[in-house]
Amino acid sequence: MAATVLFTITGGEVIPEIEMPVSATIFELKKKIESVLNLKVERQTLRHDNEELNNGRTIAYYDFQKNVATLVLHFKPLSGKPKFNITLKDGNEEFNVKVKETTLIGDLIKKIEKCMGCSIKYMNLYHLSTKIEEEDLPITAYYISEGSEIEVKYVRFY
Repeated sequence: MAATVLFTITGGEVIPEIEMPVSATIFELKKKIESVLNLKVERQTLRHDNEELNNGRTIAYYDFQKNVATLVLHFKPLSGKPKFNITLKDGNEEFNVKVKETTLIGDLIKKIEKCMGCSIKYMNLYHLSTKIEEEDLPITAYYISEGSEIEVKYVRFY
């Protein structure tokens, strides 16, 4: 069995764990992050112990202790602050909402309430299985980007 490293990717409210073989390159790790977070490789910078990881190096090069490592993910903002669509999924229904990366979660919630005609107090929102809660953070804190899907779950009161 090939040796692997389990990475915890920090830097936002969503904290994925990704396992990679030590023979993989940092670029391949970034491709895996792209597939999980929908964040293009060219926008990503990975750091470990304040050192930026080099795309061309293998994971083995960095000699992560105990084959477990916490990395900090930074990403470059889209130039020009363009608007893009995200999808709200409500069971079988889908709604599109236009946002910018600088949109705050609180402002996104207002758009969702208007679009769905329902108060947020009756809904919970999730992105990448993480509950969206911090209204004063930008949507990028939850890695919400172009093409992202937000799951809407209604709260039941008994």
